[in-house]
Amino acid sequence: MLRIKKFDIFIIKSFLLLMGGTFFICLFILLMDVLWLYVDEMVGKGLSLGVLAKFFYYAALTMVPMALPLSVLLASLITFGNFGERCELIAMKTAGISLLRVMRPLIILCTILAGVSFYFQNVAGPNASRKMFTLIYSMQQKSPELEIPEGSFYDQIAGYNLYVRHKDSKTGWLYDLTIYDLSRGFDEIRVIAADSGRLETTADKNHLYLHIYSGEQFENMQAQRMDRKNNPYRRELFAEKHLLIDFNTDFNMVDEELLSSQAATKNMARIKHDIDSLSLKQDSLGLGNMYDYLASFPARFSAKDSALIASSPSAVMNVDSVYRSLSRSSQLDYRNEIRASIQGLMSDLSFKGNAMYNADKTIRKHWVEWMKKITLCLSVLIFFFIGAPLGAIIRKGGLGVPVIVSVLTFLLYYLTSGAGEKMFKEGSWGMIGCWLGIIILAPLSAFFTICANKDSSVFNLDAYKEFFRYWFGGKVNRNIVYKDVVIDDPDKMRCAAMAEDIESLSGVILEGRRIGRMPDYIRLFFSDYEERQLREVTDETERLVEELANSRDQVELELLNRMPVIPVYAVEPPFQNRTANRIVGALVPVGLLLWLRSWLFSRKMSGQLEELKLVAGRLKSYIRTGSYDE
Repeated sequence: MLRIKKFDIFIIKSFLLLMGGTFFICLFILLMDVLWLYVDEMVGKGLSLGVLAKFFYYAALTMVPMALPLSVLLASLITFGNFGERCELIAMKTAGISLLRVMRPLIILCTILAGVSFYFQNVAGPNASRKMFTLIYSMQQKSPELEIPEGSFYDQIAGYNLYVRHKDSKTGWLYDLTIYDLSRGFDEIRVIAADSGRLETTADKNHLYLHIYSGEQFENMQAQRMDRKNNPYRRELFAEKHLLIDFNTDFNMVDEELLSSQAATKNMARIKHDIDSLSLKQDSLGLGNMYDYLASFPARFSAKDSALIASSPSAVMNVDSVYRSLSRSSQLDYRNEIRASIQGLMSDLSFKGNAMYNADKTIRKHWVEWMKKITLCLSVLIFFFIGAPLGAIIRKGGLGVPVIVSVLTFLLYYLTSGAGEKMFKEGSWGMIGCWLGIIILAPLSAFFTICANKDSSVFNLDAYKEFFRYWFGGKVNRNIVYKDVVIDDPDKMRCAAMAEDIESLSGVILEGRRIGRMPDYIRLFFSDYEERQLREVTDETERLVEELANSRDQVELELLNRMPVIPVYAVEPPFQNRTANRIVGALVPVGLLLWLRSWLFSRKMSGQLEELKLVAGRLKSYIRTGSYDE
């Protein structure tokens, strides 16, 4: 029997509190993306708040499977980042609780969330998608709000073009109107010019009532024809005229069945059924009947002149000899007939080819939706196994680093999945394209989990800084601070003697003039020498720093911090193993890089030794006399 411990409740509670907030944040961001995608269908249509509320509700339901993995990733990153930042994760590991044991209740929870994601995609999602697409299509069909602009043509009224030079926004009067009536077709156009007018909507909102004053109307009496030089028309002057124009401003929902064929509006069982139906229909468009069509040519050819063909069914007909035996007019008739038959066959094949291509594309779209219902469920678990280990490794809570990592991870998944699905729809890739995002992120999640469980330093920035400092150089600053409590006071006279030894040894090395010169390539890689004098100076410096670090004098501590850390290892053979040094030296390109590194470090070391000699001399003087010369 599974027992839920207080520890598990603490982990789940910490995760759920963050996930609740991150889920709605992610859902809001995705909804804004949908809004920008369809904003052109909403602006200027006069849609009611009820219609907009339905749109956002259905869009939110369709975005739940996409927002869930992102919220799991962000919540797991913040949760385990907070555990690491507050040292709670260290306390858990100290108590003998492994990272996988800490993750276990959340693994069970994320498995349940993956099931919820599958339910939304297979049950609630298709229904919400169908209603959302129906709503969007209805918004596209709705006539826009009547807003006649000034100085430009307005063509949002079906069959009419209106031009208004000036409009009084307070009274609604229109001045200097030009109306092109195209409701009866372009050949029977009617043009109306008026000094002023007023446009109103009828009570049933199905018509526009246009009142125009002081104008004239031009109308063709007959349809225009290219072969007719003159076309009669009628000109009418009027003081007042009224037009009734069809213009439905109501919002009418279209039938949902019109959009039920889209793959996003179907569950997995319906998608699989439709794939089988589409595949069967595509097979029926095969090219087998083409061969029957071609085989019918000899029969057609021979039927017109049976006297030239052997009566035996088994006889083989020689088409060339039959054709040459015909008269010239018969040959032309046969050639025309065959040409027409071939053209008909080409047209038929072209039609069938387009039909098969479209059917194949539709089948692939259905497979994409079928696979997406599975991949989005798996992404919930994969994102958790990425977020939780990364949070434990990075040990940063809040919304800083976790948000950056989450966005980059989600973009990687979104771009790879989108590219794979597009390649699959185009037929360039197989079904593996639908799984491309999962294939890329699954190994990453396993790698991060293993590294975090073993406390690997693969994400330890300090380790990388130390690596680059070791191989490429970098100044190391001492950070010796004043100690409020000191158990053993330093022996000042001994420290002064040590500083004197450091000063003299540094001078001897600098006078030898080997430091700063090009190193000997053979000596560097094929001998086991070491810079003993440099080692002696650095060891003595570290002993002095360790001894005098307990000083209560701020000047002495400041001088200690100014003593450079000399990288002796950089001018010695690069590896401790003699064989490795010889192999690298034999590989001349690699050896030249390490030789160049040794030379650059050596030149830098010359200045460090001069600085060390100067600081050691000042420290010696200050300890003995209480002052030193700048």
